[in-house]
Amino acid sequence: MSRYLIYVVDDEKDILNIISEYLSSKGYLVKTFEDAVSFLKEFEKNEPDIVVLDIMLPDIDGYEVCKEIRKRSNVPIIMLSAKGEELDKVLGLELGSDDYISKPFSLLELEARIKKILRRVDKDTLIRPDNIIEFCGIKVNLNQKSVFYNDLKVELSPKEFETFTLLFKEHSKVLKRSYILEQVWGDPALYDERMVDDVIKRLRKKILQYNLPIEIKTMWGLGYKLEEKKDENQD
Repeated sequence: MSRYLIYVVDDEKDILNIISEYLSSKGYLVKTFEDAVSFLKEFEKNEPDIVVLDIMLPDIDGYEVCKEIRKRSNVPIIMLSAKGEELDKVLGLELGSDDYISKPFSLLELEARIKKILRRVDKDTLIRPDNIIEFCGIKVNLNQKSVFYNDLKVELSPKEFETFTLLFKEHSKVLKRSYILEQVWGDPALYDERMVDDVIKRLRKKILQYNLPIEIKTMWGLGYKLEEKKDENQD
């Protein structure tokens, strides 16, 4: 069985040591970094399987580091923050992080989040190169994690892409918020359904921005459903 390589970036030595010892005991390969510059240098040479990234760093903040990573890689990112504010969480997801944990957190919770993301990544490797789904002229390439409409790429963060793809593939159904939460984030006990609402809100803005011929409808008391947008001029 292959051993996953995890980079942990945090300016607190005690936290680095605790996370490193715990994850190493679980069979992961772990490299730790106390600042963004040393991390980015190593990242250029060798990409890990997942990055655990603190927001508050001494040289470059985690948001900027996240943006730098996303310029060159789709490696999964879990962001850490002592703030625990909703705005921080939303901003981290907007910039392309895959998950967010507020300090203090349990090592069991961190490992559960890591396992969930790695299961998703392993699953993605089984997708055939020609696995493209299409609806209303919109093409979703599951292998490349990209969405195109009229040859224009629709820019989506990882969580936006996963949520959009789920709604896209199952557009004939009404999807409960709890179902979306479980499919995209993992164990519903670890997450809040408001995270689903936030991503849906952002997807609706993207649909308008790119003039996509679809809409995400709220089915009150039931959930969300993706549908073809009806012509407003029709009777």
